[in-house]
Amino acid sequence: MNTKPIPIIITLAAAFISCVVSIIQRVEFSVFVSRLLVVVLIFLTMGTIIKMILDYAFRELEPAESLDSEPQDISSVLAEDEIEEENQMDTEDVSSESEEG
Repeated sequence: MNTKPIPIIITLAAAFISCVVSIIQRVEFSVFVSRLLVVVLIFLTMGTIIKMILDYAFRELEPAESLDSEPQDISSVLAEDEIEEENQMDTEDVSSESEEG
């Protein structure tokens, strides 16, 4: 899963909400900038932590999915093994006959 844009999206959403609230409250510019800076730093940190958690969780899940892409019935697997064993026996019989002849 591509988790790279998660911190950016979370930070931008929080910054937008902070800007809207500050504009509605008609705060001074210095207060506006300080609020925005604090919000961006806090939510960037939170987004990075969320990204790390998701990366770890999906890293743990990936090997379980890739173990067997096509599930097979056990009887078909056993039948394939028996066919391979018969083919090996046939090739051994042919090679032993050619050595004797």
